[in-house]
Amino acid sequence: MRVAVIGGGASGLATAWLLDAGHEVHLFEREEVLGGHIRTVGGNVECPSLPPGLRLDAGVIEFDREDFPAFHAWMEAVGVPVRALQDGGFTNLFLADGRHYHSPGGLAAEHPRLVERLQGLVQLTPLMLRLRRFRERTAVCDVSFPGSMDHFLSEDDFSVWIRCLLMYAYSMHYDEVRGLSAALAVPMLRSFLESNAWTCIPGGVSSYVDAVARSLRGSVHLATEVKVLRQPEGVLVRRDGSEQRFDQVVLAVPPHRVLSVLADADEAERAWFGAHEGHTVYTLLHTDFGPYSRRGVHAPSEFDLFELPGGGHGYNAYLNRLAGLPDPGPVAYGLAFDMGAEIDPSLVLHRQPHEVGLYTDSALLSRPDVLSHNGRHNTWYAGAWLGDGLHEGAVQSALAVSEALGGRTLTGISSTTRPR
Repeated sequence: MRVAVIGGGASGLATAWLLDAGHEVHLFEREEVLGGHIRTVGGNVECPSLPPGLRLDAGVIEFDREDFPAFHAWMEAVGVPVRALQDGGFTNLFLADGRHYHSPGGLAAEHPRLVERLQGLVQLTPLMLRLRRFRERTAVCDVSFPGSMDHFLSEDDFSVWIRCLLMYAYSMHYDEVRGLSAALAVPMLRSFLESNAWTCIPGGVSSYVDAVARSLRGSVHLATEVKVLRQPEGVLVRRDGSEQRFDQVVLAVPPHRVLSVLADADEAERAWFGAHEGHTVYTLLHTDFGPYSRRGVHAPSEFDLFELPGGGHGYNAYLNRLAGLPDPGPVAYGLAFDMGAEIDPSLVLHRQPHEVGLYTDSALLSRPDVLSHNGRHNTWYAGAWLGDGLHEGAVQSALAVSEALGGRTLTGISSTTRPR
């Protein structure tokens, strides 16, 4: 079959690779590079101010081996090495009133003296009790739960921590997390709040994008806007005044962009995707250690969460450990989001835009219907939003399409993103 895959992010790349062995695949991407939220400065993003040979991620930065089994199986199949992060996965929360919360791993890094670590653990006790209650309350939440995250959160320190973690996970502003679909976020949180085994990709996450693109037999069309028109005899993809006919089309674009691609969306599709919204956010690659030194902190983690004194919330990801750089080193590289005046503009190396979807409860109510009708009109949907909203959901959604169309599978992995 001739298959058109629209969208070159994680789900589109995975779908194209899985189908490529048995079908003629054409991958269409509107940007000039593949990757979606995968943006490696010094890799698929140029940055003259970065030292030559240094590659730092400004989008997706790390993965968990336990909760990303399909992604890691894909990396093994493609031949892309992943590296375990020693002491990875810990996080810190810095509140506007000067209080600090360190996860157990963060306590060990920040406080070499046993007595200080014990004091930090005592401080964590109320949050651990709140975490236990959160797990008990969210046991009723599944993929069909009709409510937002605010159903399970309040205004205490634990809730601030959880909202900041979700802000980091889904690249959403803090206030937007209040409307985030619990059906999407709670299953992810229940897994990731356990002890995990974090990994990164040496050379930056875009290394795997390059490896997948090189391995494709099919065609890759960059900087190409398309329109899809379904007909009884097949699917037309129109671009630049030309038309190509395909047997099947996979829409691996964010849900808020589906209706801009489908030229003949029917009433059901307009209902499914009309409630989705998206916007552009920015991450800052920088060398400013000030957010830590001003708080008397010596050991940053991979994702530190901040309640800012002037109002608002943000995060900073410490990149030295992820990039295999000296830790601590002469230069501390960070990736900041919504950090306001905390980051010195003169120390910003790169400002990276990201188009993100707002995964509100109302928007994701249609998700079960989309999954149950996948393949109707020779049209398939793939995307992280159909799963956990992260890389694993992207690969799982691609596996579901591949299984239906007779493409590749991954050893030991079966799709969990199936019609329900």
